[in-house]
Amino acid sequence: MNIKYMKLYTLIVCSTLFLIIFACCTYLLYQYDIDKKIHNEHEIQLKTFNSVVNSKEALASMFSNMTIPTLAEQRELKRYVSDHKDVSSVSVIYKDYYVYSTFGNRLYSMEMKAVKGFSIKVKSLLTHKPTLSYTLQVGANTYLKIYFKPLRFNIIDSIGRGYITVFDNIEIGEGNQLVKHDLIEHHDEYHFHLDDADFFVDVDPALALKQFIETKYVYLLMLLLACMVSSYISAAYCKKIWVRVCIKRNIIRPYLQPIVNNEGNIIGAEVLARWITKKGQVLPPHVFIPYIESKHLTSLLTCSLMTQVYQSQLMVVSKHLKLSFNLTERCLFDESIYKASLLLAPKFELVLEFTESAPFSNAHVKARMEKFHQNGMFFALDDYGTGYSAPYYLTDYDFDYLKIDRCFIEQIEHNPKSIHVVESVVRLAQKLQLSVISEGVETEKQKQMLDQWGIKQYQGYYFYKPMSVESFMDIYRSH
Repeated sequence: MNIKYMKLYTLIVCSTLFLIIFACCTYLLYQYDIDKKIHNEHEIQLKTFNSVVNSKEALASMFSNMTIPTLAEQRELKRYVSDHKDVSSVSVIYKDYYVYSTFGNRLYSMEMKAVKGFSIKVKSLLTHKPTLSYTLQVGANTYLKIYFKPLRFNIIDSIGRGYITVFDNIEIGEGNQLVKHDLIEHHDEYHFHLDDADFFVDVDPALALKQFIETKYVYLLMLLLACMVSSYISAAYCKKIWVRVCIKRNIIRPYLQPIVNNEGNIIGAEVLARWITKKGQVLPPHVFIPYIESKHLTSLLTCSLMTQVYQSQLMVVSKHLKLSFNLTERCLFDESIYKASLLLAPKFELVLEFTESAPFSNAHVKARMEKFHQNGMFFALDDYGTGYSAPYYLTDYDFDYLKIDRCFIEQIEHNPKSIHVVESVVRLAQKLQLSVISEGVETEKQKQMLDQWGIKQYQGYYFYKPMSVESFMDIYRSH
């Protein structure tokens, strides 16, 4: 596992996941939109038929004494047609004969047996198209036959073709176009109940998708944006979880950079963190430490490094070594680190180095440091002179060691100002009775200059580079 590619991997995985979620949500929204249109159209068609059925009591009461319609009754029938937008005309059947029609025909000679309820005439004599009608009885021998206007499908016309089926054998489309008629008995007129009729839509995917995008693009954009944001947030969260897992699985291992005295003998080591990939590649701390610090995982990492050291060959060293770990204020109050420190302190001269990226904020830092001191542990102020390692740290807190930052050491050969700074720091440490450790020593001349100022402990590439615990043990034993 390589943290360099974690962000990319997690982003790809989370983006793929949320892309699938986006596709599923879009499909469900599309299906819901189609189903809603079909349902609304079905309700409109059902309402068309029920509007006539629901008016039968009023019609029966109004025309209960009608036989051959009078002029007043004819006007009432025409008013009924004009008031009902789905009705095209009304015919009056008296003693099984058509005697009046609001359409204008009086077919006294046409005999017709009136049957109450809905009926469909497959082929009208006038339009040669199917007609739908509803027959109701208003008097002893008088019936009204109400004809419906040609079917209209206003909602679903943008997504496909709608039609009404009767007995599943007759299909009538927009404008009463006969789509299918394959009844075994080819009667002129068929009587049916509303339960025998149903509404269907043949959806044209291209039209439906186009209409869906045109009407729902705002929702789709919002959903896409939500998925993108969720992908980014989830990827960041997954990366953090992934790093936590790597820390717990000891993917990040302790590397030791020896600390030597002025004679070059190893007297201790600073425990550093190195990320080891599956291919054995060793990643330097600047690749992962800033991320770990930003996600407040430093305590977990420090505890892991301490535990690995406790379980390593270092525990069998016969001499007391100075062993230092980098620490933050948050780590100082972490109980797991405190317990791990208690295990290491009897075996080593345990030094905890503060590498603060922000000033101390907890008022109990000093008291907490004292608790560590009471258990035989020591504190060092790391990278003194840079960042937040200000002089007041030396006056307000009890430190045992002071580490001069490498940025001053690397300039003492050619920068007189750095020489004065280092000399001043050493004298300050001596007056405060602090042991000084010089970091970043890379040349013989640097060591010679530091020797003359009384520095007795060194750390740097001139002596040793950071190495694995096994390599450190080999070098230490050879001395």
